[in-house]
Amino acid sequence: MDEKGKSPGFPYIAEHIFAPIYPVIAAHIVKESGIKQGMCLDLGCGIASLGLAVAELTDMQVYGVDFSTEMCRLSKDKANRHFLSDKVVPLQADVHLLPFRDNAAALIVSRGSVFFWKDLPVAFREISRVLAPGGQAWIGGGFGTKELKAQISEQMVEIDPDWHTASKKRLSPETIRAIREAGERTEIPCHVVKDDSGFWVILSKEE
Repeated sequence: MDEKGKSPGFPYIAEHIFAPIYPVIAAHIVKESGIKQGMCLDLGCGIASLGLAVAELTDMQVYGVDFSTEMCRLSKDKANRHFLSDKVVPLQADVHLLPFRDNAAALIVSRGSVFFWKDLPVAFREISRVLAPGGQAWIGGGFGTKELKAQISEQMVEIDPDWHTASKKRLSPETIRAIREAGERTEIPCHVVKDDSGFWVILSKEE
């Protein structure tokens, strides 16, 4: 789930404080990948903010996958409010055992969830299994831009004084290396994009 941390108000935080980053991230991923059709999975989707942003920009059928019953209910409500219930479907499932056939998803996105996955190699093997040839997976913790990251960090410190400490740990070289190594073990071409806005591990499955 996205940036859960210690705050009890995660749905509010995702809906309001983090809201500006999702259209920016979705636009970047769609532009860089060139993928606008087929199935998209938003893994550990929380209230499906990133999946909804992808749906608004593309013709993709999006599945918002989360282990939490409550998050699936909230993502369904949000899809309804955005008039996207036909394009964004919540699905309660575990990233370590995805209920999709091999080579099913043209695009897989996941922002902020990877830090809570219990077994990174298993999760990435599942991602590589369901990713379609020619598809891409973007897994990470980007904020869209440096400015948005600074804005959100400032707001989050007011809610959680330990925000900077937790954020630094999530974005530490050790954490990023562990995520990258899990991606590389899938034998799918994998590279890391890291800048002042955060990082993404990108898997690109060959045709």
